[in-house]
Amino acid sequence: MTLDVHVSHESTPRARGEGLGRAQAEHVRRTIEVYRRLCDLSAGGRVRASDDEHEEIAGIAAGAGVDCRELLAVNARTELIASADECSVVGAGGLLAQNWDWHPDLQDSTLVWVVHERGRWFATVTEAGMLAKIGLNDAGLGVCLNLLISSEDGGLDGVPIHLLLRRVLACRSVDEAVALLTSARVSASSAVTVATPGDVATVELSPGGPNVLRGSTGAHTNHFLEPPPAGRDVGLEESSSTEARLDAIRRLPLLDALRSHEGHPNGVCRHVDESEPWAERTATLASVIMDLAARRLHVAAGQPCTAPHVEIDLAASRSSVSV
Repeated sequence: MTLDVHVSHESTPRARGEGLGRAQAEHVRRTIEVYRRLCDLSAGGRVRASDDEHEEIAGIAAGAGVDCRELLAVNARTELIASADECSVVGAGGLLAQNWDWHPDLQDSTLVWVVHERGRWFATVTEAGMLAKIGLNDAGLGVCLNLLISSEDGGLDGVPIHLLLRRVLACRSVDEAVALLTSARVSASSAVTVATPGDVATVELSPGGPNVLRGSTGAHTNHFLEPPPAGRDVGLEESSSTEARLDAIRRLPLLDALRSHEGHPNGVCRHVDESEPWAERTATLASVIMDLAARRLHVAAGQPCTAPHVEIDLAASRSSVSV
């Protein structure tokens, strides 16, 4: 199994989006097809995006020949789909890592997008058509995501979480990222972990306000580590594995933790259960390890218990390669 790596050098958001859309048209269309089955994409016109974000998404849509409103909705998938049983994040010894768990039909849509702009760069592991998810930038700042659910979640009147992740990838320090995240108004809950070689913080976002957790290893799964400022932690009620996964990633060496099947089939390394209803299926689609000081990104395309972590060539100049 391979991941496409798309490298962008275009100078404007529209051109950058069109370049990705043309090169990844089949994958962008696949992303939309899956999300049409998972949620209602007609709400795209109400998604709150900045002008540049809207232009980039519109460019992707034009390049891939898809509906821009549907692609806007895909970028707000956290707000449209309440899911609390996916993803484990851990940081240790200058590394920041995550197993990204999501619907297995999106495996073929997963790619690494490397964006070069004005002498800076960032790389993000995401779905084709989505502006960001897990990522690393040239300042040595890494970002990871765990979805949470609070009883206050709902609507599209906040900044979509995945667009916030894209904005975090423009930050140069943990403090700058924390300031950005804590000032954002959100309508869905998530835990965003940001780290540089000497600093780490997790911001638990929810409509009631943020929790800022400092001085830890960055370990997080799918429940609030501090009670949400308003409402209750629904994720803790709905996830059957979040506490067991948190225990595993805190206790085991990093690579062993990412490969762990403790509590199978709901371990840190997730495998699809075909007996589950289609919409409820989850598997580890990619495992990411970031060496923050060295600015190196390693990605396993699939479950890390069998797929090796392969270093992505962040200096690549070709528009699309496979690893």
